[in-house]
Amino acid sequence: MKQIIPIITLILSLVMTSCQTDLKLNDVIDQKSPFTLTIKSVDPKIELSSNESEKIEVNSEKWIKLVGFVKDNMNGWQSSPASYIGDIYVSQGDFRLIHTNGSNGVAIVFTDKEGNPKQYTKGIDKGELDFLTE
Repeated sequence: MKQIIPIITLILSLVMTSCQTDLKLNDVIDQKSPFTLTIKSVDPKIELSSNESEKIEVNSEKWIKLVGFVKDNMNGWQSSPASYIGDIYVSQGDFRLIHTNGSNGVAIVFTDKEGNPKQYTKGIDKGELDFLTE
């Protein structure tokens, strides 16, 4: 797992040099619906992975922080054709946020209003999404 973080960081760094895009909040998430949080983990002793999921209810503390994160990060996204894997996934309808715990990048995937799939990445401060795993 530790080998994946430098690779993701390199990919995100390369992507950062491309054109930036600003997003509109209501095009990305529904501010009246809950999210589903899925955290993937691997037991190092037996090398088996497992998923833990929880619903992030509207107006809960995590929901408010997540919507705040999205609101604060509407600018500076870079379009990316690469596929991303992480250990933290937040979903809501066609929206997916993908993050690797301890990394300084995040990817979002969603379908725009015209039905076109979109995928963007952005560098963030380490720990900025730690509230998802607390």
